Amino acid sequence: MDYVKSKSRSTIQGFLVVLAALLTLFIGMVGLAGCSGGTSDEDAIRASLASELDSIKNIDDAFVNEFSESIDMSQLSVYGIDGVEFMKSYLSGFDYAIDSINVDGDSATAQITLTCKSYTGYLQALQTAVDEVTADPDALAALSNDEINQKIGEIVIGSLDGVELAATQPITITYTKVDGTWEPASSTSGDIAAALMTN
Repeated sequence: MDYVKSKSRSTIQGFLVVLAALLTLFIGMVGLAGCSGGTSDEDAIRASLASELDSIKNIDDAFVNEFSESIDMSQLSVYGIDGVEFMKSYLSGFDYAIDSINVDGDSATAQITLTCKSYTGYLQALQTAVDEVTADPDALAALSNDEINQKIGEIVIGSLDGVELAATQPITITYTKVDGTWEPASSTSGDIAAALMTN
């Protein structure tokens, strides 16, 4: 029983590290590319943001494949989890709003709000599921290690299925125009990560 508890909790913690890495890569692509051209500075920034966010909203295969290659999702296969399918499930329902874009000379700010499955809700769902499974030692006593791994995979996927969508707090991205290209501030990734991991 102690093995099951230890195995379940350590595996879930390791899985959450993978999920955090997924979100970190996710935010690394959003709004970090420089943008130029368009009919106006505001239009250039808006088009760049929309292009990146639409690829996530539409669960673009190229986007998903790029993530799956960036993260070793194969480590989830021991739990019977298809990494790409998990990513698609986690991003299902993702949406965004570009709330405002304000340009002032060579400086600009864009405010966006993202909506995706609640990260904190998912953590709570995982914890609840692990507690429920490990509370019945008789049901787990006869399971092999492979069966325990399968059970953990079921917890990871089953918990995600019930997580509701939640909007982030508004995120402000600061841009500076350099040689005709709008470059986002270096803090952008951290700001978006904080918003996504607290929704």
